[in-house]
Amino acid sequence: MSPALRGGLGQWLRLLAGTGGLAASMFMAQVILSHHNWRLDLTPERRFTLSEHARKVLDGLDRDVQIIAFLRSDDARNSEIEDLLTRVGNASRHVHFAVVDVNRNPAVARQYGVDNYGSLVVECDGRRKDFANPREDLLMEAILQVTRPARKIVYFVTGHGEQNLDDTDRHNGYSAVRAALRTEFYDAQTLRLTGAEDVPADASVVAIAGPRRDLLASELTKLTAYVERGGGLLIMLDPQTAPSLAAFLGRYGVRAGDGVVVDPENRLFAGDYLTMVVPGLSDRHPVSAALKAAPLFSQARPVRFAGADDPAIKGIDFLLTAKGSWSTPDLDVLRTGVASFVDGRDQPGPISVGVSVMMQTPGQSATGHPARFIVLGDSEFADNFFIEYLGDKDLLVNAVNWLAGEEALVGERPQARTPGVNQFFVSARQGRVAFILGTVVEPALFLLAGAAIVLRRRWGG
Repeated sequence: MSPALRGGLGQWLRLLAGTGGLAASMFMAQVILSHHNWRLDLTPERRFTLSEHARKVLDGLDRDVQIIAFLRSDDARNSEIEDLLTRVGNASRHVHFAVVDVNRNPAVARQYGVDNYGSLVVECDGRRKDFANPREDLLMEAILQVTRPARKIVYFVTGHGEQNLDDTDRHNGYSAVRAALRTEFYDAQTLRLTGAEDVPADASVVAIAGPRRDLLASELTKLTAYVERGGGLLIMLDPQTAPSLAAFLGRYGVRAGDGVVVDPENRLFAGDYLTMVVPGLSDRHPVSAALKAAPLFSQARPVRFAGADDPAIKGIDFLLTAKGSWSTPDLDVLRTGVASFVDGRDQPGPISVGVSVMMQTPGQSATGHPARFIVLGDSEFADNFFIEYLGDKDLLVNAVNWLAGEEALVGERPQARTPGVNQFFVSARQGRVAFILGTVVEPALFLLAGAAIVLRRRWGG
C-alpha cells in the first residue's frame, strides 16, 4: 500500500473513531442527565420547573399516588401535559403516572368515566379527583385532596363591611382568595360573631379582612377565647378603621398606627401614589422568607410589634417598607394622592406593615402549636385586582398555611399566566432611571461618538 493511500486511510479511521467517541459521549451524557433529572430552564418565568410549593407538597407525600392522563394522539397539549407529569414523577418516588390514548383505548376511558380529552385522574387510598385542562396548581390541589382526609376551614368574619368572598368584581372582592385557598385544600367560609355561638371548633384560621365598622365587645371576647385555645388569627387592617380591633391587638403587643404609609420611590411607575412595593422581607420568618417577589400594598397602614408585658408573647416585624418611605397621620393623602415628609410629624422609614405573634396558651394542645397572629396593614393586596401581582398571593396563602400549622406548604407558587402576556413591574425610581438612560444618556453617547468621528476626520485630513 502506497504511503499516500495509508495516510488517507488513517485520516478516515481517525475521523470515524472521533465521530464514534463523540456520539458515545453524547449518549452517556444524556443517560446521566436523564438518571439525575438535571434540567436547564431558560424561560423567563421558569415555566418548565416545578415551583417551590409543588416541590414541598411532593416531598411531604408518605403514600403512593396514581395519576392517569387521558389524551388524544393529535392533541397539541400532549407534550406539555406529559412534561408536567414527568417533572412531578421525577420529584417524588410516591408519584406514578400513565398515559392513555383515548382513541386507542376507549374501554379504559369508559371504565374511569372520562369523556374529556386532556383529563387527569388522581387516586390514592380509594380517594379520587378528576379534572380537565391540567396545570401545576390544579394537580397539586388534586394530590392534596386525595392524600388528606378533609379540608381545613378558614373562617372569614363578616358583619362589619369586610372584604366579600362572594364578590367577583374584577376591581374589588375576595372571590380570588377563596379560589387560592381552595387550591391549597382549604375551605373558606364566612362567620358572624354576633350570634350566641363561639368560633367553631373546626376553625383552622380565623381571618378579618378590612373591617369598615368596629367590632363589638362580645365579638372580641369570642376572639380572645379562640386565641386562648391556640387558634390562628389573620387580621388585615386598613387606615382609620376598627379602633376596638386595634385595641384588642394592643393586648398582645401589636400597635396599629392611625396613619398611612407613603413611599414615592417604590410606588408603581405612573401608578397610584399609595400603591407601593414592600421590599423589606425578613428572613427570620417563614412567610416572608419564602417570598420570591415583594408584595404590592395599596393604602397601607403601619403595624408593628411594640413588645408585650407577658413573656409568653413573642413577636416580629416581618414586612418592612423601604428606607425612603414614611408614615404620616395626615389622612388627606388618601384624598389628594400627594404627600411630603414633614419632620416632627411624620415617622421616617422603614415602616413595618406586617407583624407576626406567637403566644403560649393553656389550650394549645388542641392545635399542637401556640396561638398565632399575623397582622397586615392592608386588605386590598389580596383582592381580585391585586392578588396575582408580584408576591401578593404567596403572602396571603403562606400566612394561612403558617397560621394553620402547615409550615411544609409555605413556598412560592406559579403565577396565573395569560398566553403571550408576562408581568413586568417598574417602580417610580426605575422608571426615572429608564427615562434618563433612554432620553438623555443614550442620545448623548451617540452625539459624543458622532462628534469624535467628525473631529478625527478633520484632524486626520
